[in-house]
Amino acid sequence: MEITQFVVLLCFTSVFADSLIASNDECNSDNYPFTKIGNKYYLVNTGMKMNWFEAAHVCRTYDSDLATIESEAEMNALAFHLTTNGQLGKYFWTSGSDLALEGKFMSLSNGRPMTYTKWSGGQPDNAGNNEHCVHLWNVNNLLHMNDYPCTGQGYPICERRKPSKCCDVENCINIMPKCALSKLLQTYLQTASIFNCVG
Repeated sequence: MEITQFVVLLCFTSVFADSLIASNDECNSDNYPFTKIGNKYYLVNTGMKMNWFEAAHVCRTYDSDLATIESEAEMNALAFHLTTNGQLGKYFWTSGSDLALEGKFMSLSNGRPMTYTKWSGGQPDNAGNNEHCVHLWNVNNLLHMNDYPCTGQGYPICERRKPSKCCDVENCINIMPKCALSKLLQTYLQTASIFNCVG
């Protein structure tokens, strides 16, 4: 291999690696203060009790939303985490509410109907015509959902939003402009001596 070919290859490798590292940093950013629980990242905040509205605002300050539990696996993962960390006896707010239409529980974070529910027996019951927000609570050492007054007190479980753009090794070439690789290859083939690749 000629020295010029080696230098071009080294330059290309450096540009490609820098591009890959930069794109992966978008996805692998520091998750603090979130903890991976199951397949999602959550912040379980037990510092201060607050109402549902306050809890939603607290989550927003962390660029997150109140948790939307979408499957039994997610519920079980959260239950296991709360149990093993001694938190199962507390009330935790989720994103669900029927504030817009009684009996139709929607997720505040995505605006869609709740796709998964694990209600306690007899719930939701809208006791006193005043229970419109969904919280998690312990019933016989199992985590269940319950409708509760939105002005009641509980702790937020915030769910980190998914990054809008991610890149992994399999698809990282897609982040480069389509012509970039072609132009780099053309330059390589047309140039006999390329020593200035830093700039």
